[in-house]
Amino acid sequence: MEAVKQRKTVRLRTFFLHYLLLLSLGTVLLLGILVGAFTLAFARGALLPANYDEKEIAQFKQQLAAGGADKSPQVPGRLEYTVFTLDGKPLAGNLTAKESKQAWRIVQEGNNRSSYYYTTAEHGQKLWIFRYILTPQYASPLLRSSLPNPQLLAPALFVLVFLLMAALLAARFGRKLSERMTGLQEATDNIRRENLEFTVQPSGIREIDEVLGSLDRMKDALQTSLEKQWELERSRREQISALAHDIKTPLTIIRGNAELLQEIVETEPQREYSGYIRRSAEDIEAFVQEVIDLSSLQAGSSRQQTRVPAAEIMAELELQMKALAAGRDLRTSVRHEKLPEFLYIHKELLLRGIMNLIANAAEHTPPGGSIALLVQGEAAAVQFTVTDTGSGFSAADLREATNQFYRGDPSRSSGDHHGMGLYIARSVAEQHGGSLSLSNAAPSGGGKVTMRIAAPEQQPSQVETALPSF
Repeated sequence: MEAVKQRKTVRLRTFFLHYLLLLSLGTVLLLGILVGAFTLAFARGALLPANYDEKEIAQFKQQLAAGGADKSPQVPGRLEYTVFTLDGKPLAGNLTAKESKQAWRIVQEGNNRSSYYYTTAEHGQKLWIFRYILTPQYASPLLRSSLPNPQLLAPALFVLVFLLMAALLAARFGRKLSERMTGLQEATDNIRRENLEFTVQPSGIREIDEVLGSLDRMKDALQTSLEKQWELERSRREQISALAHDIKTPLTIIRGNAELLQEIVETEPQREYSGYIRRSAEDIEAFVQEVIDLSSLQAGSSRQQTRVPAAEIMAELELQMKALAAGRDLRTSVRHEKLPEFLYIHKELLLRGIMNLIANAAEHTPPGGSIALLVQGEAAAVQFTVTDTGSGFSAADLREATNQFYRGDPSRSSGDHHGMGLYIARSVAEQHGGSLSLSNAAPSGGGKVTMRIAAPEQQPSQVETALPSF
């Protein structure tokens, strides 16, 4: 494990100041380009200055004054005007009748509230009224009719280009920041998955690298702690397994002597007391066997799965199922559908898990009833379904029956088990990449338990699922 590599770093505020500096330089450059473009347009005559019409009108007035009373000079094409008689009768011009009427009224009353400016010139018996505005204009009539006024277009262009530039810079810096944060995200993801064999990659930003350094130290501490925990867990499982095996020997002796006492004692109380001893020894022996099974199950999480013929598994299950039901007056049936040729499994663990399902069904099925095993192959899984004709699962059973030490409610519990069978079966299913589900079969109402394991092509070669601690 390596610590965060040392490299030249910057502070987070410097990183964002860089973005702000680029945005400021871009803004100044944008202003320079717009000012230069409009200056060039004015120089080339594409744009006309704000007082262009005013100058044109002044020149026309001079020509008008220099000419004779009956002769008028040619009016420049872009000027807006109208010609009246001195008593207000319109004679000529390019203003509409409504605009001409408004121009006459403004000139006569001197009350102008519009955005236009008006000026007049008398020539003989005619009164010329000119209308103009003091804003820059396009020289091209087409541009004047299709584009906003230049003094509106300039700020609009500035705002649009500024927003586009800011968005592009923000996207660029956001991408760079995301790249710098990649190491932090990978570190947290690895720690979350308990994958501690990784190297922390520096980001180049001091604040983020400080967090990465803390994560690196936490990773080392966590790995040390987990190694100790795993070692303690392994040692605990070995001790429990060894203790359980050691207990079986004196239990066997106690049970054997209790059975012998029942055969040789003469009084009924003595037979009754020796029966208590024998049944209690059997209960303890069954519980010890469950502890041994659970320890084997946990130790088996690191064992290699093997390729086992499905027919071999079916034959073993059918044989054990008949042996279990023989002394209980139960009927059994075994069927399979679309079974694959081979299964990649922990053979002993899988058999133990399925037999726990069958034993649970037999325990809760009254004499004369039946239990059935159906094995079905699917594209993604193989499932083993055990049904019985007992009283079925209660609502509490459906929620809790696969948990450790769940004894069930009186409707389906005989009190002779320790709540480990279905838990062990669920653990076996999870080790094989599957699950365990409980329901009630229709129409009999008996219990139905389905163990689902991954299909051969979906199963990993080695299972590393950690089982819950016992």
